[in-house]
Amino acid sequence: MNIKEWKIELRRKAEAERNALSPSQHSVKSQQINEALNKRIGEILDSCAKPGHRPTLFTYVPVKSEVDVSAVTEACWAKNYRVLVPKVQHDPKQLKLFEISSYDDLEKGAWNIPEPKAGAPEFRQVREIDVILVPGLAFDTQLGRLGYGGGFYDRFMQQYVRAGWDKPYIIAAAFDLQMIKEVPMGLFDFRLDELITEARTIRAAQTGGLKNG
Repeated sequence: MNIKEWKIELRRKAEAERNALSPSQHSVKSQQINEALNKRIGEILDSCAKPGHRPTLFTYVPVKSEVDVSAVTEACWAKNYRVLVPKVQHDPKQLKLFEISSYDDLEKGAWNIPEPKAGAPEFRQVREIDVILVPGLAFDTQLGRLGYGGGFYDRFMQQYVRAGWDKPYIIAAAFDLQMIKEVPMGLFDFRLDELITEARTIRAAQTGGLKNG
């Protein structure tokens, strides 16, 4: 089995396990995750608040059985921090970012996924992003991430690599059942700085190391 086939099989299993959570389990676990996630992202963004710089979060709109991270978005709005969400572009294949100030700025887009409405302000100053909250299907303790297979986030992160810029802080929220032994990593796949589940928090060595909580 090559890496592509391996990833396809892992995605199938991971999505099936996540979908198997009952509504009550999903709600309780999401709330537990959000308590830690909101505190952590709040700490980072608060530390980035300086004259001339508005703390900026690039996040996503949760769908289906993903951890509901809406509380993080709402907390940023309450502080007047900048919130960016992506819109998928297929030609060329990339993520374009748009600032949203409320849920009224969203509409149903491709695959019924909420995305910024036409006319929402596009954001191009990627070096001003402080934190990126990324989605994913499976993760490992080495902070490897298995995405949905489109490669959009990997391409986005390559902008920083090619330009020699420091990356924003990359964090993910997941149910602990999404943890697997090993995520197969390709040349352009990126690792997280931090992962938060309802059972534990894992941080990269340079940002604080393993913390089980």
